Amino acid sequence: MNVSEDRYRSLLGASSALAGQPTVKSVLHSLRGVLSSTSRLHGAELYVLSDDGESLYSFEFDRDADAPAVALGAKLLRVGLVAQVLDEQKPVFVPDLSLEISKHPDLAPFAAEVAGRTAYLFPVSTAQKHYGILSTPKLQGQQFAPEDVEMLSALASHVAVALECALARDNAELYHREVVKQRDRLGLLLEINNHIVSKREADD
Repeated sequence: MNVSEDRYRSLLGASSALAGQPTVKSVLHSLRGVLSSTSRLHGAELYVLSDDGESLYSFEFDRDADAPAVALGAKLLRVGLVAQVLDEQKPVFVPDLSLEISKHPDLAPFAAEVAGRTAYLFPVSTAQKHYGILSTPKLQGQQFAPEDVEMLSALASHVAVALECALARDNAELYHREVVKQRDRLGLLLEINNHIVSKREADD
């Protein structure tokens, strides 16, 4: 059995594990874990598109303790390689992470910390919607193997599904709360109506 087959089997095993993990955070953690034995990622950062599609914001991450402390909600502009991965919906290699993040005001202060590091940006999309991008930086001097890129691309699809499921749950909860609210409102109106009817009958 060759290396590619080994990694493909790892991916299949990861797919089963990810299916039972409901949160985006747990999927990102599993994504890094799948590659930990052969290829170390310095982090996995999920950026989600804004409503107008012109920018992205940091939504979730799983990173090493010494990775740049980019805050949740940090903004990415739709420029450079970020725009390329969104427009082409294909993985994009970042040869110098420090140069790329210098284009984004919220991330520019961390440029010196990632000097010499590379990264890949992966589209996070389903058949229904483009959600954003997944950034997977490497430690300085480490390279991405073609098999790693292929596997990360597939695992990015799991992140998209997890995100879609999370949003669907949120929408379902909002709908449930609205139904409960309307039920309580109708119950109150019915109670008021019954009180008025009873008062009229008493007056009569």
